[in-house]
Amino acid sequence: MAFFGLMLLLVAVFTGLKFFFSFYLPVALVVSMWIPGIAGLLAARYAGISLFGTKSPRIRFLALAVIAPVGVCGIIRGALWLSGLANLQNDLTDIGLGSSLQFVLGILFSVLGALGEEIGWRGFLAPLLARRFNFTALVWCSWLPWLLFYLWLFFLAGSYSRPPLWLQVLTIGSLLFGLNVLLVWLRLRTGSLWPPLLFHAVHNLLVFNPIALGLGRGPWLTGELGVGLACGYLAICIGPFWDGSRGKG
Repeated sequence: MAFFGLMLLLVAVFTGLKFFFSFYLPVALVVSMWIPGIAGLLAARYAGISLFGTKSPRIRFLALAVIAPVGVCGIIRGALWLSGLANLQNDLTDIGLGSSLQFVLGILFSVLGALGEEIGWRGFLAPLLARRFNFTALVWCSWLPWLLFYLWLFFLAGSYSRPPLWLQVLTIGSLLFGLNVLLVWLRLRTGSLWPPLLFHAVHNLLVFNPIALGLGRGPWLTGELGVGLACGYLAICIGPFWDGSRGKG
């Protein structure tokens, strides 16, 4: 309860500041992603939870944390690009110093944003819930607050577009559910926060960095929160979900 109380307080404070002041959007999003991280850091002192875990992850799990998001984003975005549904945002032949700097900033923001979220959701909340729930219940119970938090970020950033609101919520919820299964499974399977953190950072870089990816003609289908990526992560989360449900997660 302390974790969620702290989060609600920080969300209210940040929303108030955003209402009265104008922030550079990427910086504002990274700062807001640290809300669960700050809440987790403070609450962990009283819950006796090691946020980063007590084990060193095996190389194969670290490799999986890189290969999985690269594979999903590469296959889905490649298929959308080849079909003509998505276009490259930048001409790769024109990438210069400005684009290189943008790419470096994309890496920095991806890692910082992922670190803040993972400390809160998988570093603190997942091990806490694992004390009382099995893997299936843990996945659902940790997915719902993450979805609510992300919907707040969604409206804070003004990311909503023409598709009906219910469709946008459905695609975001599906994407986050698939990601949550994978990240929670990695956290519990390895006993370490580093694999889910690496997975999340690579995902953020591939999805939100404008040099690495492209813009879609239909954001609800091809965008960073679109149906395409949601289906990709839902497909590959089946194995970890089954493995975790059997008590191996």
